[in-house]
Amino acid sequence: MRAIFEPGWTWEADEKPLLGSPDSCPMRHTGYCMSGKLVVRMIDTGIETHLSTGDFFEIPPGHDAYVEGAERVELILFAPPEHQH
Repeated sequence: MRAIFEPGWTWEADEKPLLGSPDSCPMRHTGYCMSGKLVVRMIDTGIETHLSTGDFFEIPPGHDAYVEGAERVELILFAPPEHQH
């Protein structure tokens, strides 16, 4: 799946309400950053990870995020298999 986040996008303002306003994102994300800069913050520890063009990532549940800077963020997100063999 391709995800695009424009400058000024934040998980808190733009995604949280769509998910029923949980404290943090309940999903795991694995993917590749094609462009831009995204800051991901783990809610329980406050640790921030800065993703930028060319980075592969795995983000566990329990985070929020925001676009850093004036460039749009484009990600490719990999979905886990539907079932195990």
